[in-house]
Parts: sequence; C-alpha cells; structure tokens
Amino acid sequence: MEQDRTSVFSADAVRDVKGRQQRHGRLTQAERTAISDTLMFNAAMELIGSQGANRTSLREICEQAGYSRGLANYRFGSKDAFLEQLLKHFNQAWQDRLDVHIGQHRGIQALLGANRALESFLRDNASYMRGGYLIWYENIGGDNPVVEKLRHNHETYRQDVARWIREGIDDGEIDPAMNPTAFGHFYCSWVFGTIFQWLAEPHAVDLDASFTFARWLLTTRLQHAQDTPQDA
Repeated sequence: MEQDRTSVFSADAVRDVKGRQQRHGRLTQAERTAISDTLMFNAAMELIGSQGANRTSLREICEQAGYSRGLANYRFGSKDAFLEQLLKHFNQAWQDRLDVHIGQHRGIQALLGANRALESFLRDNASYMRGGYLIWYENIGGDNPVVEKLRHNHETYRQDVARWIREGIDDGEIDPAMNPTAFGHFYCSWVFGTIFQWLAEPHAVDLDASFTFARWLLTTRLQHAQDTPQDA
C-alpha cells in the first residue's frame, strides 16, 4: 500500500536539506524521497494551474520537476493516486497555516484567524490554491475519491465555523440569536465564492477589499443578530 506523503518538505525545507547535503554529505533515502515528492508536487500545481488537471500528464510533471518520465508512475502507481497525495499535501499545508493563525482562539477571534489564514494562503501559495481548486472543480461532476474528499472538506469547514459561533455565544461575545449552522453555510459560501471568482478572473477580484469587508462583518454584525432565525 502506498505510504501517506502528507508530511512532505516545503520549498524552504528542500533548500535546507540540500544545504545540509553540501555540508555533511549524502542524504538519507527518506530525505531524497521527500525532496522529489515536493518538487513533483510543485511542478504539478504549476502545470495544473496553467492547463488544468485533466490535460496534465504524469510525464509532464516529472519532466517539469527535472526527473525521469516514469518516476511519478513508479512511486504513486497512477495519476489518480498521485493527485490524491497531492491534495493531501495541499490540505496539510492549509491546515498548518490555519493552526498558526487560530492557535488557542475561540469565537470571533478564531473566525478572524481563519479569515487571515485564508488571505495569506491565497497570496503566498497562489499556484497551489489555483491548482488545488482546479483539481476539485474539474472532478466535481463525477463520483470519485476527489469529490468525496471535497464533500468531507466542505462539511468540516461548515462545522468549524458553526463551532466558533457557538463558542462566541457561550462566551457572551456573539448575539445568542445567531444561527450557527446557517452562518457556517453563509461564511463558507463567501469563502468558496471568492475563490471561484479569483480562479476565473484573478485581476478582477480585489482581495484586500473583500477580506477587509469580511472581517468588518465578523467584528460588527455578529453582535447584532437579533433578527436572524434560531436553529430548528
């Protein structure tokens, strides 16, 4: 069974390992595998971002990363298996960024942290965001592991937002009339709507204005929700 490669090296870590190689000699097999995985993942996101997932082959990915044509197929077994690991890598990178921004925060501060995490991730990892979401959206019409994972991700994101709303209500910072489940759907609709528009017309989406406005909503309107319906 193919090993889970979610803990691959970042680009900075690849440079660190190569520097260690120059200072101390030969890398371990695990380090060499981690480097090649990361370089192939990075190449895949660049290619997918420019031409789509369905038109990108494993051969192109290997050549772009500087490896022999058959390495990805040998290591992962198939394009579907490669894309599955690529998305795990993408999700882990996002989760790491989210954890940094949220930390131990609850309620509104957790929501603000998640909002800042998304904004910074979009800016710092534009090729990964574009490539990752193109993979999701190109597969959305079928019933396959990619779509199933997307459904799971969406459910998790909605539940996270609803939990933060409930925490804010419990802590007395959010109006108890706020509907946590409905707000989870609303906020995630804004997130994925913004990403979709950015994918289609990156130069037409003012990310600064969009995220600033979202944070204004989070810090002001959540405290004035008297007219919103309660959960059923």
